[in-house]
Amino acid sequence: MEAILFILKSWGIGLLSVVAVGFISKKISKILVFFIAIAFILLQVAIYNGHINVDWLSWKDTALEVVKQTNIPTTSIKDIILRNIPFSVAALIGFVFGFKKG
Repeated sequence: MEAILFILKSWGIGLLSVVAVGFISKKISKILVFFIAIAFILLQVAIYNGHINVDWLSWKDTALEVVKQTNIPTTSIKDIILRNIPFSVAALIGFVFGFKKG
């Protein structure tokens, strides 16, 4: 009985808290995408008009070096999710629901 109660509490906390996070995430992401698009368009207009000169080949080399140096710990994220399955499932459902409502 205690295990079921623990799972229900985890679901409740995960679902309610992450619905708000999903809702806010969608609102913030819409604003962020808008400003990134405006910045990109302004940058392209400045490059086209000759106000800015960009050496794309040096950017490519820099990007390749950053990708080579990046180390993403995928196994630790998997372990964290598997240890917290009730909360993770509720959080995922809540985030999706909040993101759809946002």
